[in-house]
Amino acid sequence: MISIDPNDCKRCGRCARVCPAAVYTHEKGEIPVIAKPKHCIQCGHCTDVCEANAILHPDFPTENIHKVQRELIPSPQSLMELMKSRRSNRTITPAPIPTEALSDIVEAAYTAPTAENSRKVVVTVLQGEDIQAVEDATMRFFLRLAGILMSPLMRPLTKLFLRNLYNEAAELYRFERKWRKGKRPCTCNGTALVAFSTPRSYDFGWQDCNLAYQNASLMAEAHGISQIYMGLVQTACKFIGRKKTARLLHLPKNHKLYALMALGMPAFYYPNYSDKPRKSNL
Repeated sequence: MISIDPNDCKRCGRCARVCPAAVYTHEKGEIPVIAKPKHCIQCGHCTDVCEANAILHPDFPTENIHKVQRELIPSPQSLMELMKSRRSNRTITPAPIPTEALSDIVEAAYTAPTAENSRKVVVTVLQGEDIQAVEDATMRFFLRLAGILMSPLMRPLTKLFLRNLYNEAAELYRFERKWRKGKRPCTCNGTALVAFSTPRSYDFGWQDCNLAYQNASLMAEAHGISQIYMGLVQTACKFIGRKKTARLLHLPKNHKLYALMALGMPAFYYPNYSDKPRKSNL
């Protein structure tokens, strides 16, 4: 049960002002009233805004509330530098990702905002043979597809109606040669894959998962770890079937994949970043 310690409360009413579920009401100079406790969505706004730590919330015990260390928050300039210097660095080496860094990346993903504070995103980390299984399934799917669309009968139609696929066929066969030699081109030779999923019935899965992805990506960059968006694998997953995708990626039951990231230690870092031209829809 939520309660307010009357001896500590400063009667500022901040808790009532920030609560998105209108759990609290407040009259000036009075202790806030907990009017609708059942409406609480466990966001923690009230406990985090209270300077006096006067709110006693069963979901946020005192030991789970931390003082913000403002001196550790990056400046706008340093944050902008991090974002501008971030690259999909594909020079991934076999070197292992430090355990602490991987833990930070996962934790960063879970700190991302979610619609209605639903917290339905699940982050799944794959390593070792699990990555090879994803690589093999992706490569075989695209080779089967290319075998059909690039056959003598279909090739003229593919060239006419699916020009992008036709133009990318050479790249696919280059990937195949690497794959035959034991490389993992579809997963960029990542030493970890991070899958972001939510229940299939959830309406904001795409938004929440990609917010979590962005948090994880920036944390990886801060640790000097390469991160690459796995669009090719995700495309294959759309066609190989729900059950096989869930099995390959070890997703929770009835979850849908919305984002997939490859991680690894790069062979080198980019010493520069260039201003990217901005595309216009006009």
